[in-house]
Amino acid sequence: MLKGVGDLVLIRWYIEVFLFLLAGGVITYGMISALGMWIMARPRTLAMRLLALCLILLCSTIGHEALLLGGGYDKFPSLRFLPVCLSLAVGPVFFHYVKARLYPAFRLRRKDIKHFLPAIGQVSAYVALWVQPVALQDDLWNGFYRYYLHPIENLLFVITGLAYLYFAYRFVKHEIGVRHKDEGLLVALRLKRTTKVLALFLAFYAGYLIDDTVRRLLLLRAQTDMTWLSYLSFAALLGMLVWLSLFAWLNEFWWPRRHRLSVRRLLGGSFSHERDH
Repeated sequence: MLKGVGDLVLIRWYIEVFLFLLAGGVITYGMISALGMWIMARPRTLAMRLLALCLILLCSTIGHEALLLGGGYDKFPSLRFLPVCLSLAVGPVFFHYVKARLYPAFRLRRKDIKHFLPAIGQVSAYVALWVQPVALQDDLWNGFYRYYLHPIENLLFVITGLAYLYFAYRFVKHEIGVRHKDEGLLVALRLKRTTKVLALFLAFYAGYLIDDTVRRLLLLRAQTDMTWLSYLSFAALLGMLVWLSLFAWLNEFWWPRRHRLSVRRLLGGSFSHERDH
């Protein structure tokens, strides 16, 4: 049995250390997967490059959240507003990856830039804050960013992520309905499974936003305090990166076909019955 508040604090400390060590390993795994596809994969298709970019964006998002929740930015204040977190680009990049994977002739066009306007605004905001004097950055960080900009940023990440996953799911469902039993159908079914899993992880991550908002409104939350729901939500974010990295290795990288087929039930499902769901 717990002896008191001190034991509970110690348990929370162990959980946080474990999560942040796990985050470091997951980010490393994601970056290796992304760089492997970007550099070594043959052929280097647009779909592969987009999936690699999506992994890199997720890695930067998780790294940013880990530093924020773990107090890393308090130890390295010069990194606070470094414009490397492009979480609002994750959804659009994955959506265009799905299109490029389903339609090999697909190419990005100038008009597609409209999908990335939120991410451009996000980077612009970080740059505007990054160039401010250090003294002003401290005030902005402890007030405006923590209590307004970051919650809005996370909310937009969830909204845009779920929206673009839905758009991608619609494309996949259409292809499943028109394709026959060929490699294209297997690709569509695997994309369908992955899209649903990513949406589930992102929905779990949205729980952090609800918890964070309620506790701030009730003035119950310290600036760097993590709750039990925070742990689960952060773990869901890690789950997104692990699943997408595993999907990349098994379906887009250079693994022999026999290895991909051995895990078909994990990422591709039983193809004979998924068309109707």
